[in-house]
Amino acid sequence: MEENKQEILRIHIENSQPVEVADFTKTMNAFGALFASFAQKNGKSKEEANAKLYVSKIIEGSIDIHLVELATMGIIPFVENSNLILDFAKHIKSIYDYYVKGASFKPELTPADLRNVHDMVSVPANDRNGVMSVQVIRGNVDSILYSGCTFNYIEGNGIQNKSDYEQKEIRSVSDNGDVYKKQLMAIYQVRKGEGVGNKAIIDAISSKALALLFDSKVLEDEILRSDINPIKSAYYVDVMILTAQGRPAAYKVMALHDIISLDE
Repeated sequence: MEENKQEILRIHIENSQPVEVADFTKTMNAFGALFASFAQKNGKSKEEANAKLYVSKIIEGSIDIHLVELATMGIIPFVENSNLILDFAKHIKSIYDYYVKGASFKPELTPADLRNVHDMVSVPANDRNGVMSVQVIRGNVDSILYSGCTFNYIEGNGIQNKSDYEQKEIRSVSDNGDVYKKQLMAIYQVRKGEGVGNKAIIDAISSKALALLFDSKVLEDEILRSDINPIKSAYYVDVMILTAQGRPAAYKVMALHDIISLDE
């Protein structure tokens, strides 16, 4: 792998106290998960959409981690035509600007992304005099392509508090299960009959198709029995997650806000 030809995501940690393994692991895992989510949404090819971050170098002293993007198919690094690392660093900057600087642009974040945003700043949020910076370099630390942003203790804690609040806003708890508000749902399977065998997928919650139930007959008719083909539509809904033996088993639609056609 020729690092000098490749954009590298540099995570630089200046710590004033020993970094706990748990905090370091949370931060690294969060960056990896956020990148995988970003690549899936923004990759311009199948290879890019499946790209993941890999550690290419750790430098002693203050902690300096170099992360590179690799396609899972063949483990081939992207070079000239890929800006995925740079675009991802700008995405992290937009998260910083929104939560720290109060910017009006709100980055698109799923509930899973919000949990990773919380974990991403675990290291600076637990070190009163430490900072963590995010940059894009090419080959070495002297060749900075993008300065990115720097998180300190106060900003890290602020981001964690705000992302936690947003998660609570998205999810409320009822007597029967967790309710996720304003989620985009796709119909996976429709069966004839009254509420038997219907399934749906909500990407922001799980890639698995779950049984589909409704809070009322009116909602069921609006989604499954209108003139609109449910398989070629997406539904902006509030859903309750029902569990069986401690595992998600069904989505129960509680409210319908909008219908989006998936026809090209």
